[in-house]
Amino acid sequence: MRRAAPILFALAAVAAVVIPYVALGGASYEPTPVADPCKQREWRRGGDLEAVLERVVLSALEGAACELGVSREELVLALTDEQSLEEFAAEHEITAGDAGRAVRNGLVRAVDDAERAGALPGSIAGFLRGAVERIPPRLVLDLLDQLRGLASGFS
Repeated sequence: MRRAAPILFALAAVAAVVIPYVALGGASYEPTPVADPCKQREWRRGGDLEAVLERVVLSALEGAACELGVSREELVLALTDEQSLEEFAAEHEITAGDAGRAVRNGLVRAVDDAERAGALPGSIAGFLRGAVERIPPRLVLDLLDQLRGLASGFS
C-alpha cells in the first residue's frame, strides 16, 4: 500500500486539475477571433502617459490595418523589417509606400483622436504630429514604444 500512495496522490492531483478544466469548457477551446481593426474603440480619459501612448500605437495600427483591409496583427508582423514589409506589400498587391502612408494616416488619426478625447495634451499631440510627418512610420512606432517604456520607468 505504501508504494501505491504516491501513484494515488498523483492521480488525485491530475483529477483535481482535469475535472474542473473539462467542467469549465476547456475541452471545447476555440481561439479568440482576431479583432476587427475597423471597429471604433472609445478613447478613455485618464491613465498614465504609458497607457495613452500604447493606445495611440494600437489605434494607429488599427486605422492602417483597416485602410489596407488586413488584421492589425498581420500589419505588425509586416512592419518588423524591410523584407517583411516588401513581402506583405507584394502579397496584398500594394507598394511599401502604400503601407507606409496607411500607417502615417493611422498615426495622425490616432493622435487627433487622443487629443480630442483629452487623453493627450495639445503640446505632445503637436510634437507627435510633426514627428509623423517627418519620420518614417516604422521609426515613429518604435519611438512611441520607447517613450512608453520610459514613461513606465517614471511610474
